[in-house]
Amino acid sequence: MFRNSFQSGIISIFSASGTNPLQLWDVHLENDGEIRLVDDSSKLDDSTHVSVGPVIEMKSTDLSQNYIICPPTLLDSSQVRTSLGIILPFLYFTIYLPKQQQTMNHFSVEVTILDDKQITRRFRCSTYQSVTSINADICTFPLRLTQRLRAVKRDQLLLHPSEHDYEKYSDSNKEEEVEPCWNRVCLPLVEYNHKAYGTKLVEIQHVQIHATNCQIKHVYFTDKQLSEEELPQELCLII
Repeated sequence: MFRNSFQSGIISIFSASGTNPLQLWDVHLENDGEIRLVDDSSKLDDSTHVSVGPVIEMKSTDLSQNYIICPPTLLDSSQVRTSLGIILPFLYFTIYLPKQQQTMNHFSVEVTILDDKQITRRFRCSTYQSVTSINADICTFPLRLTQRLRAVKRDQLLLHPSEHDYEKYSDSNKEEEVEPCWNRVCLPLVEYNHKAYGTKLVEIQHVQIHATNCQIKHVYFTDKQLSEEELPQELCLII
């Protein structure tokens, strides 16, 4: 798809703010799988909200059978899927996983690459993986998402725990102190491929995303690691 294009800077393969966010993706849904475009407003504290604009929301109870994959199959074939042909080394995705009360909420992204031995490798990071595992054709590793501290209410500031009680206080209120937030995740694919297989990355072929309850804002590749402040406005989280 991008193999014959000049590649530098940033290549975006998904933006929920675009006119057709899933233009470069196939959507696979089974049973109760659902995907829709929603307008998100994220709560910062009791009085402040910040709008991140449109996002794609994925929901399902069957993680394995509900996903999106880029690029899509060719129009004249339901089996043939071309390669992205991207050589940029860093994959970024901006996601939000709401907290669920009764069931675990999971997310995974799988990237298929071709290395300089002409071997296809897969890298899968997920919230349900607890350890890194390297096999001949796939490397899986955990994805740990950041959570933000909840805003401290004014009456909680009236009495601070003493140093003696601080550890006990922190442990007993751990679940109450943090909540889900937007995460901008970076996968250094060239580095991971070298560490796992000792080979060089030739090109990225496919990107596949699974989720039980997730909001996705952006997916893009870069030629170097970039902070949020270095991104063009269309790829920033806050609008």
